[in-house]
Amino acid sequence: MKRALFTSLTVVLVAGLAWVRGCSGPRPQLLSARMRGPVAEATIRNTGWGEGAIQVDFRLRPRGGGAPLLRSEKATLRPRETARVEVRVDGARGDEQLDVELDYPPR
Repeated sequence: MKRALFTSLTVVLVAGLAWVRGCSGPRPQLLSARMRGPVAEATIRNTGWGEGAIQVDFRLRPRGGGAPLLRSEKATLRPRETARVEVRVDGARGDEQLDVELDYPPR
């Protein structure tokens, strides 16, 4: 009786962990970010086994000071996928400092 109960609890625990791991959504990681003229580019890897939509926020800071240029883009990541997200920023020259933030779930 105790053995059957222990086995049942173990199966439920393993199934629960597998469900949480598969349904937890993506785990985005920023690999690189760069400017190519007026285009901001971010390379992102999903380090998890879940999939889903993420939001990529680009913040371009002019080297000489001034207000930053902000752009957002949404992307969908599949399990263990690496993706490149690009956004054209009107008014960018290409010499701005680029900061990228990743959000899951997207806002």
